[in-house]
Amino acid sequence: MDGLGSSIARGAVVLRMKSKSTFGLAAILVLGWASGLAAQTPAPASSDEEVKLLDRLKEPDQAGGLHFTKHWGVAFGGIKEGSGIGAGPAFSTEFANGGFMQLKAVISIRNFQLLQARYDTPRFWGDRGIVISRLRWHHAPEVKLYRLGPDSPDRHIEYDERRTELSSELAVKLRPAVRAAGGFGVERFRTSADDLSQLIDPEPLALNVPLPGLGAHPVFAHGFGSLAYDTRLSPNYTRGGQLFEAELHGYTDVEGNEDSFGRFEGGVEQYIPTHGGRGVAGVGARTWLSLTDGAFSVPFYLTPTLGGGNLLRAYPSYRFRDRHALLLMAQYRWAVHKFVDLAGTYEAGKVAPEVGELNFDNMAHSIAAGLRLHTEKAGLLRMDVAYGREGVGFRIGISAGGS
Repeated sequence: MDGLGSSIARGAVVLRMKSKSTFGLAAILVLGWASGLAAQTPAPASSDEEVKLLDRLKEPDQAGGLHFTKHWGVAFGGIKEGSGIGAGPAFSTEFANGGFMQLKAVISIRNFQLLQARYDTPRFWGDRGIVISRLRWHHAPEVKLYRLGPDSPDRHIEYDERRTELSSELAVKLRPAVRAAGGFGVERFRTSADDLSQLIDPEPLALNVPLPGLGAHPVFAHGFGSLAYDTRLSPNYTRGGQLFEAELHGYTDVEGNEDSFGRFEGGVEQYIPTHGGRGVAGVGARTWLSLTDGAFSVPFYLTPTLGGGNLLRAYPSYRFRDRHALLLMAQYRWAVHKFVDLAGTYEAGKVAPEVGELNFDNMAHSIAAGLRLHTEKAGLLRMDVAYGREGVGFRIGISAGGS
C-alpha cells in the first residue's frame, strides 16, 4: 500500500512531468487565487473583520467552499475517488433573491483536474425546495483498473478518463427528516488505456476482453431519483441519528451504441451517542445493484467499486469492481476535543457478478484507526491507518461537504 509520503512524492513527480496544458491549468489556479487576494481591502483588518473571517472559515458555504473573503475561498477534493489530496480556488456569490453561484477549479497531487460551475436557485415551497444545476468537467489521467470480481489479483493497469456533465437536480425536504430528490443529466465519457495485455510478472493481467466501455465514447442521458429518512446532523459528521436511503439511476446512450442499464443504491446507518455524547457508536450497510441482464451491459467505469476513502479503506481505490457490491461498517468515535475525534472502524465488503453471490463468504475485511477533524456541523479532515488481507494502507481525505 502507498503511504502518504510516497503519494506526495509521486504526485510531485507527476506534476513536474505532465504536459504544458497541466501547467496552464495550474497557472490559472494561481492567478485566480492571487486575484482573490488582491481584491481584499489593503487596510489593516478591524476586529469586526477578523471575526467575520473566523466565521467564514468555521463553516463551509452550501457548496463546500471555505471562504477567506466574502466571495473568494478554497474548495477541496470532489474530483474523483483516488485523486489524492486536491484543492483550488473557488469564487462564490449569493444573489439578492437568495440564489447562489460557485465557480471552482481543483487540481490534486496526482494531477486529477476539475472545473465546475454551479448554480442553486432561491429556495421555494416554504424554503423546502431547491434546484441545483452543474456544468462539470474532470480529467483523471491515471485511474487504477483491476480485474473484475471478488478474487481479482493485486495487480492493475491504469486508464485515462475524461467526463463532461451538465445536470440539474430538484431537492425537496418533505418533512424535517425526510428528503426527496430527482434530476436529469447528460454525461459524456472518454476512456483509454495503453495496453490491456500489459505484462505483469509472472503472467499477463487477464482482464475481461473486450472490457465493457473501454475505448467507447458514449453520451449518456442519466435520470435519477432518491428518497431518504435522515436524522443525522450532516452527511459527513454526526453524533447521533439514523439514515435510510434509496436511489435509482437510469442510463441511456443517446447515440445508441451502448446498452441501457440502471443501478439501485441503498443504505442504512444508525448512530448512538455514549458517555453523555462524548462517544458515538455507528453501524451501517450499503449495497449497489446493477439493473441489467447483460453481463457486459454496464461500462466498467460505472460499475460499483470498493476500496479507498470510506469504502474498505485498507485497500486502494477501485480495488474491487463488479456489477454488484455490498459493504458493512461498524465504527466508534471518541471526542478528545470539541473539533477532534479518535475513530476505530471495521468494514467488510464484497463485489459479485450476480446478486445471489453477495453473501458473507470470502468478504474483504478492513480494520482502521484514525483521526477526524470537524466543525460543529461538517467534517473537514479524515486520516486512517487501516489493515486488510493485502497489508497496511494509509488514507487521508479533506472535505468541507458540498459538490
